[in-house]
Amino acid sequence: MSSVVFVGLLGVVVGVLAERIARVFGRLYCETSDWETRYTTATLNPFGLYKEIEPEQAKMFAKRVGYRFAIDVFNGKEIPTGLRDIKVELVREGGSPLESRPYDLMSVRKDELSKGLVRTEVAVINIPPRHFVHMQLTGSFDTREAVVALRGGSWKRVEIVGQLSRGLLLSRSKIYRKKIATP
Repeated sequence: MSSVVFVGLLGVVVGVLAERIARVFGRLYCETSDWETRYTTATLNPFGLYKEIEPEQAKMFAKRVGYRFAIDVFNGKEIPTGLRDIKVELVREGGSPLESRPYDLMSVRKDELSKGLVRTEVAVINIPPRHFVHMQLTGSFDTREAVVALRGGSWKRVEIVGQLSRGLLLSRSKIYRKKIATP
């Protein structure tokens, strides 16, 4: 009888410890959706917005590409984690990736002094344990190279990239990449 009780208690302890260890070393889950692009000029109109160009004319006249997408991130760990140094990369065929720093659409506000819009770059996404974080991100690739790559189809993918903190035990961070869009 005592060996059955011992085996039963050992099974419970191992089960509880295994679950805890799995939760501490849980994963970061990320889903992206709603990738949209807008081709614009490089000059601002009186309202502080870039003049949009029709997609058919973009190859000839556009100077920049604005983008917008949604991101849902879930922290599967029991401890808080975060992504730092957030950027969006346009991976091109036969060329180095183009980088952009996204803005959170929820942070856009009107500045009373300049009467313009103020945006805050997303530098960090803090994710509480066992929670979802939803964000609407926007930004732009301000080069003619990006316009040519996206309109000409000479790109492989667009990714969101960040430094994933690994906690106190493993102090080194790792690069986290998630594909947003493909041609």
